[in-house]
Amino acid sequence: MINPLPVLPSITDWKLADMRALCQRITGAVTPVTLAGHRLVVHDVHPHQLASGYTVRDHIHSFYEAHIVLDGAAMYTTGTPQPLIPGSALLHGPHSPHTWQTENETCLRLLFWFTLEPVVLPPADIKWPVWPDLLWETALLLRDVEAADPGWQQRATARIVLVLSRLLSLANWPDEGGFAEETEPTLVEMVEQFFHDNLTAPLGLEDIADHMGISIRSLCRQFQQLAGTTVMERLLTLRMERAAVLLTGNSEKLSVIAEQVGIPEQSYFCRCFRRYYHVSPKEYRKQMG
Repeated sequence: MINPLPVLPSITDWKLADMRALCQRITGAVTPVTLAGHRLVVHDVHPHQLASGYTVRDHIHSFYEAHIVLDGAAMYTTGTPQPLIPGSALLHGPHSPHTWQTENETCLRLLFWFTLEPVVLPPADIKWPVWPDLLWETALLLRDVEAADPGWQQRATARIVLVLSRLLSLANWPDEGGFAEETEPTLVEMVEQFFHDNLTAPLGLEDIADHMGISIRSLCRQFQQLAGTTVMERLLTLRMERAAVLLTGNSEKLSVIAEQVGIPEQSYFCRCFRRYYHVSPKEYRKQMG
């Protein structure tokens, strides 16, 4: 008797919370690899669901961010607007601005944060492809991790590399290249890097948690445990440190410097600065003259 073929898994077989838990296991299991002469280090894999009528504001990362649209629909609005449907594949290089929005339905994405040395960048205005087979690859990955049969960690690494090598085909790979060792960043390091990348933006807790792929409550609790301060207090400290550098390095108006550190209201900026340095921005500039 011929054994029947196994039923192919569907990405909708998992609830979002279960998918998050499986992705956390994947993140912990994936090991660095050398891919086409490049050092590839995966820092985070997580699902992210955009609510209907939601806009992800223009932002950047210092690392690569790859996406696979798993369910629903969205509109990519950086450059030429492009509709995103299940199977849409996207790749953003370091410091590449990007944004999108949903209209009348939600959109579930799977995100990969990783570093690649040497860096290769995809074209600036690219037509994102639709690769439905990546939905199957993702479902197979989740099913394998959920079953936790012996060797699943190695298979998880292999499947992630398979998916990312497909996504990296959107970039122009050089013929030769070395690689550099990478270290796994902590939550605090990744949050602070996001701050540095977007210091001019008016960030809120929702924005930060959204891009870290965790809840606001988890973000605040874990960050304070690791850093000994709150998320927003650390962000304000970085803004003030940057403001102090700008005050001594140029003669821009205070309103301009306030905007450059993400605090567009000048009076609030001055109050914050005095709190940190015990002098007004004007007095600080005069003292550092």
